[in-house]
Amino acid sequence: MRKIRWLIGMSVPPAVLGGTLLTMLAWRDRLPTELPNRGGVDGRPIVSTITIEGLAGGMLSAPALLWVAGVVAFVLVGRLPAAPAHWLRATIQVAVTAVSAALSTALLVILHAALDARTAAEAGMPSTAAMIGLVPLAFLAGVLVAALLAGRRSPAGRAIGAPGPDATRLPLAGQEKVAWQERRVHRVVDVAVAALALSGAATTAMLVMTAGSPGWAGAVSVIVPVALLPMRSYRLTIDERAVRVTIGPISREVALDSVRRADAVDVDASEWLLKGVLHGARAGMVLLPGPALALRLADGSDFLISCRDVTTAAGLINSMRDRQAAGPALI
Repeated sequence: MRKIRWLIGMSVPPAVLGGTLLTMLAWRDRLPTELPNRGGVDGRPIVSTITIEGLAGGMLSAPALLWVAGVVAFVLVGRLPAAPAHWLRATIQVAVTAVSAALSTALLVILHAALDARTAAEAGMPSTAAMIGLVPLAFLAGVLVAALLAGRRSPAGRAIGAPGPDATRLPLAGQEKVAWQERRVHRVVDVAVAALALSGAATTAMLVMTAGSPGWAGAVSVIVPVALLPMRSYRLTIDERAVRVTIGPISREVALDSVRRADAVDVDASEWLLKGVLHGARAGMVLLPGPALALRLADGSDFLISCRDVTTAAGLINSMRDRQAAGPALI
């Protein structure tokens, strides 16, 4: 199943490029042979023109070459350990798919503006609104589709099944004070931001060269990933009062007395994305799909948290809840 998902994921970019070429063929009788390359905007004379074939070749060859390089890298990283190999492949897949979607969309927007023109002088220029609205949207759609197809890393021997009827517990001596503190920098965010920003910069440069000033709308694809950098910092604290978790500027605190029990669970990619999109920080703060700490709350909801050792953390919380139920904790 894993190989099939990777195969489908790396098949999306050539499918997008192929669909773009088929659309061009369907439009060929409605397009002029050449388009303005320089000038022709706001009443200025056309300085130079570019053929439809040259424009398409320039805009589609970059993602095609990137895809070939991605396939080669895909094979080479297979020699690495499972965890880094997975996330490197996921980053490659996201970057190739996003660039292919953005440049294909930009090309179609440019060609659509020139439909039914007989000469380059009659060809219309794409509107800034279309470039700003559609190209970044296609870029982000490519990121989302590729991330979904990449899925989560296989647990590789750390499979955590559904929680059983008896919650895991840790032995606590008397009224000793206990706490759990965990801090880390999420390196995957650094890699993803770098890859997306570089591919976005390449996309913007290509759009500016082919579409002129409207192409600067592609800079959104550079700004958006950079805005994710604050999310690289993660902190988790568990004590006898509350469970506190922070990702970048977002923080959430869950009072320990509102937790019925804690369990070690496995979060798949679809659940991770859906909870984040629909419920945000109210449903949890899970960095990546995979093992997570699930807090079963008194109101019947669950709160999911990333943790390095979910089984031990769950046992600690359940033991502290047992002690709270038995009598006042010595804090």
